[in-house]
Amino acid sequence: MDLDLVIARLKATLTGLKSIGTSVDLDAAIDGVVAVPAAFVLPLADSATPIDMAGSTDERETGAFGVVHVVSNRRDAQGAAALNDLKTLRLNLRAALVGWVPDAATGEPVHRTTGRLLRMDGNGRLWWIDEFQLITYYRST
Repeated sequence: MDLDLVIARLKATLTGLKSIGTSVDLDAAIDGVVAVPAAFVLPLADSATPIDMAGSTDERETGAFGVVHVVSNRRDAQGAAALNDLKTLRLNLRAALVGWVPDAATGEPVHRTTGRLLRMDGNGRLWWIDEFQLITYYRST
């Protein structure tokens, strides 16, 4: 699964984020170095199932990736502003990814599988992850 394609897609279609990074950038975000709102694309899992074809080895590959959103709730004590920001970011993320096919020759459309709260940290930031799945096909002759 080529997450560079996902990152390029998000950079081309999402607005309102101060940063879009990868798992490599996540440590800096945890330390508070990265400005929010921000998003980080992470590989989560992959698996393959063989498909028997004469003369070749084919696989159906299922890849899971996540997009971690970080928003700040410092604008109000109850955190409603952060929840509103998160809602908008998640809707835009879904519009950018759900149904998108990174490579029509080898894959199917991306779909969202789940989303959940990761944490609320002591710096007034809310961390949320949306998880997506992408099915691709591989042929070795």
